[in-house]
Amino acid sequence: MRPALAVLLLLAACDPSDTDKVGSDSGDEPTVGDAAVSDVTYELATIVTVVIVRWNTDVAATGYVEFGPDETYGTATNTTASGTAHEVFLVGTAADTLVHFRVVVDTGSGPKPTSDYSITTGPLPTGTPHPVVSGSMSDEWQFMVLPTQGAVPAVTIVNQLGEVVWYYRPMVEGGNLMRALLTADRKAVLLGHAGTQGKLEDSQLQYISIDGGTVRDIPTPYFDHDLDELPDGTVAMISVERRTRPNGTPWEADRIVELALDGTETVIWNAWESLDSTPYENEMAPNWTHANGLDYWAEEDAYLISLKTIGTLCKVNRSTGEIEWMVDGQLNEFDFGDDEIVQLQHQFEMMPNGNLLLFDNGTPERGYSRAVELDLDIDARTATQVWEYIRTPPLVVFAKGDVQRFDNGNTLVTWSPNGEIQLVTPDGLPTWQLNAELGQGFTFVHPVDSFYDVP
Repeated sequence: MRPALAVLLLLAACDPSDTDKVGSDSGDEPTVGDAAVSDVTYELATIVTVVIVRWNTDVAATGYVEFGPDETYGTATNTTASGTAHEVFLVGTAADTLVHFRVVVDTGSGPKPTSDYSITTGPLPTGTPHPVVSGSMSDEWQFMVLPTQGAVPAVTIVNQLGEVVWYYRPMVEGGNLMRALLTADRKAVLLGHAGTQGKLEDSQLQYISIDGGTVRDIPTPYFDHDLDELPDGTVAMISVERRTRPNGTPWEADRIVELALDGTETVIWNAWESLDSTPYENEMAPNWTHANGLDYWAEEDAYLISLKTIGTLCKVNRSTGEIEWMVDGQLNEFDFGDDEIVQLQHQFEMMPNGNLLLFDNGTPERGYSRAVELDLDIDARTATQVWEYIRTPPLVVFAKGDVQRFDNGNTLVTWSPNGEIQLVTPDGLPTWQLNAELGQGFTFVHPVDSFYDVP
């Protein structure tokens, strides 16, 4: 757990013009509707871009806080439970930025606001990555979770301007950060570390509360590459199982493992049991499947898992653990016609229309990586390419890579080790771009609409 900030930091971070309301209001707030609001306090959290606001009411009431860069606010927190003591976190403001806010209470006769308060968020810790953004704003998302690898391993959440609104520097050696998600309840960031110093036996998950005040470490030996959160909070992850080759050397393949909230682990699928390892016994690769991407497909109650070494993406029935179909690579079951068969992919997305969008790393010999969309006819086992995007000039991404499609048809393409993310129109025109600092790369990214309930 990271130490809490001292009150002196709060005083130093607050705007000098707000000296009459630095940190608290002793109770001179007038009655608001049917409730008297008192003891309004506000301070910076352990993560100093987050503001904690607390208040009391003399009768049971619900409440929320409206906040923003000025007195027009623009953002509202979730509503507190009915009671007399209330607390909310203001999340989404960049560092060193003035935040205006007001408390809104409701005893049942309608919401009533208090007067305005303000506080300035704190500075970012030294070394926090600062990406650079170019291009136009868009409405596909408001924030993006960015786990970084390289010179400064960190997890940041940035807005569309590239400004850091949340950050965490893991106290874990090695910094092999793979996937970071804002949890479905928006109360924490879930982070997967694939080992320390490359040792998968040291892998772990971390839950970092949104204010940074609580960090929960969960050892998950042999977690690797990717994870996903199910609607009930269960975490699904790729986990490596080690065995021995016939010649006595160590050997690995992958499993899908679920970690329930009570700590129970369940193996959903095991490559050792589902696929024939014999053709790969003499290959040099230590992991003959090398799973590198995992998504839970809620509509089908199934998993999609990408196997890098074999180059194949599999659909796995969650209930039975059986593979229902395989596309791409060595175990491909689909007829691609005259289209290029994808031989190496990382992250992917099964879209509502049934098409498969994926990041195709390609090979150095081919000379480019790309985002590609396939129209899959499951019954006929055909795959037809309907869209692709190749960067100009082209890039060859040897590891990672991510894609997301938005409702308006635009696609987010992450050129992971190159430290670049592009938003691309259906016509292949980049309209927005984010670049990491020198020495930084991204793994998988997670767009976020809001830190609060979205109507």
